[in-house]
Amino acid sequence: YITDRPVYSVPVFDEEFQKKSRTYPHGEKFLALWCSTARLKAFVFRFFPILTWLPKYNFKQNGIIDVLVGISSGTIQVPQGMAYSLIGELPAINGLYSSFFPLIIYFFLGSIHQMVPGTFAVISIMVGTVCIELAPESDFQTLNRTTNQTITDIAAMEEARMRISGTLTCLTAIIQLALGFMQFGFITIYLSEAFVRGFMTAAGLQILISVFKYIFGVTVPPFNGPLATIYTLIDTFGQIPQTNVASFIIALVCCVVLFIVKELNLRYKHKIRFPIPIEIIVVIIATAISGSFNFPEKYHIDIVGSIPLGLPAPHLPQVHLWGRMIGTAFSLAIVGYVVNVAMGRTLALKYGYNIDSNQEMLALGFGNLFGSFFKIHVICCALSVTLAVDGAGGTSQIASFFVMLVVLITLVSLGAYLEPLPKAVLGALIAVNLKNSVKQLADPYYLWQKSKLDCCVWIVSFLSTFLLGLPYGVAVGVGFSLLVVVFNTQFRNGSTLGQVNKTDIYKNPKVYNKVEEPNGTRIITYCAPLYFANAELFKQKVIKKVEHLNSITKLFSVLKRLSKLRKKFLKHRDKENKKNRKPSQYSMTNKAFTLQEPQGDLNDGPPMDSNNNSTAVSSTEKNEDPVLMAPPSVGFHTLILDLGGVCFVDLMGIRVLGKMCTSYQKIGINFYLANVQAQVYEDIEKGGVFEDTGLDRSHLFLTVQDAVLHALETADQSKGLDQNNLWTYVSFLNVCLQKLGTIEKILKSNRKDKRPQRLETLMS
Repeated sequence: YITDRPVYSVPVFDEEFQKKSRTYPHGEKFLALWCSTARLKAFVFRFFPILTWLPKYNFKQNGIIDVLVGISSGTIQVPQGMAYSLIGELPAINGLYSSFFPLIIYFFLGSIHQMVPGTFAVISIMVGTVCIELAPESDFQTLNRTTNQTITDIAAMEEARMRISGTLTCLTAIIQLALGFMQFGFITIYLSEAFVRGFMTAAGLQILISVFKYIFGVTVPPFNGPLATIYTLIDTFGQIPQTNVASFIIALVCCVVLFIVKELNLRYKHKIRFPIPIEIIVVIIATAISGSFNFPEKYHIDIVGSIPLGLPAPHLPQVHLWGRMIGTAFSLAIVGYVVNVAMGRTLALKYGYNIDSNQEMLALGFGNLFGSFFKIHVICCALSVTLAVDGAGGTSQIASFFVMLVVLITLVSLGAYLEPLPKAVLGALIAVNLKNSVKQLADPYYLWQKSKLDCCVWIVSFLSTFLLGLPYGVAVGVGFSLLVVVFNTQFRNGSTLGQVNKTDIYKNPKVYNKVEEPNGTRIITYCAPLYFANAELFKQKVIKKVEHLNSITKLFSVLKRLSKLRKKFLKHRDKENKKNRKPSQYSMTNKAFTLQEPQGDLNDGPPMDSNNNSTAVSSTEKNEDPVLMAPPSVGFHTLILDLGGVCFVDLMGIRVLGKMCTSYQKIGINFYLANVQAQVYEDIEKGGVFEDTGLDRSHLFLTVQDAVLHALETADQSKGLDQNNLWTYVSFLNVCLQKLGTIEKILKSNRKDKRPQRLETLMS
């Protein structure tokens, strides 16, 4: 094979092609760029996306569609907001507030065209756990001594929980704004799809279990903390004999109707211009029947109750409670943002536009901050409403604006008519919307076939969320996901490479038949960052991949034991000399075995060339047995590490590379690096490996082919390949082991007469 160019090491290539010195906009240059008019204009347009899309909006083409889509989707937003507020142990009016106030801010700051913010089931149940913990029902119960019954002040409890919800939303908003301004949008990369799906599935089951009490019409006390879902499920099924038949029938009929119509909407979505707003239809019919036939009094079913008309007065958050909800607030900030960005990326990919993840964090933060003064609970993407807008052909935030108007009309004038609405209807609405979450229970089956690690992430996040609760589930799931990332980078095996016949292509000989290793060289490739967590493992794996080096490792361990015994012997000899005041006739000062590298180096041994041949022979060595004095020899002269797959090296990794280079050069093996990325080269250079070790800049090559050609040109291939050298080396090791055993026996024996002389002879 002929390469029609010179063999390039990195320094030669840099000099020949005049490598540039790169500079970055630091100091005055950076400040000038930041304070420029163009920068300020770009910041304003990025912070207010409405300034970008509204001037280009085609009212004639899209105006009527967005208006109709917005009104239609608004009829979904109203009952969904009321239903999800029940999950958060909050009154129905809280869901309407949450579906209105944040939309005002998002209309100006949101970057996702079809997005409609609002209530989300997982968010609602996380808010509910905090409300139950900080405002338990027992705090609002009094005992009526006349009737000997416990009376709960529902109005006071609902007001207290709404204040807590607004306080939690304010803290969540502050966290989101802090992350947004610090450009922490990249945090979503640590939340894998397997984690998100496992978390959402567990949360969906928790929500389904929590609405059973509305479907069956039973009273179940709220539980909080680990295993709360299990306790709720046990208590709910324990109350089944007391099921309210009327509530159960209403919920069952609503579930059947909702399920059938939703399936029809999905199946015929290409033929039906607008999906049938079955949620609002079911709510209106159920409210009318319940109120007309006086169901609450006849059958004692739970109803939504009074919904105050108009907009609420703003309230300041209860800042003194922030310390008790900081963990949940952080989880809410991340989960809400992840849901928003996940849906946004799907829509952006579908319609061909880009979203700014940091801007979404800011839009959510400001929306939650504004709404928190009106006692809302944390919002993110209203999934059902957003999908309805997308399916009906919505193109902009104009549709979201009309969704907001529908909610406003309900708050101002229509809310009073929803008082007799049975809670069983809202429970049925929630249960049907959880269909996709239940389907995700089959995820482990498919994930196990594709990626077992992702399957493990799904299972851990699901079990931790379902058993420990949502805040703990987020922490455990994210922690385990990070461990999986570390595992993937720490336990990479690497492989040996061989040359494809008469080409400059190098592949694994275990995978391809027509691949041969170049004479006298070993090539190892590694595909992972080289850092503190895997640096030592990397070194061990390289040793295992290189033939005969296990024997060399054994030699180093023998020398280490000899070095320890020598120190022990010298200490004993000094004691004897002090007693006898007679200097020893043997000197050991120039015959020390040292092992300063982790793998071991013979610092005082004779120098060797690249073919393992000693370059200096003393007069005493000429009369020794050549088997004992032969230096260890291996079947190759050059080791090449292909670092093309290494994207990052920290200081520990740099030190390991330097130690490996020193160790292999001491036993006569050339150590080369190939395919070193530019950033990795800079890291190695800054780490001082060229000054502190035997690795030279000329030992770094552009490609594996360059390193191989250089090795074959400079090495004497006629030596270092003889198998007799290997057997000589093995004999050398055996003699070392025998001598070591003798020394240990002498040191352990009680004889004192001939021991010093024999020990000095053996150590020599």
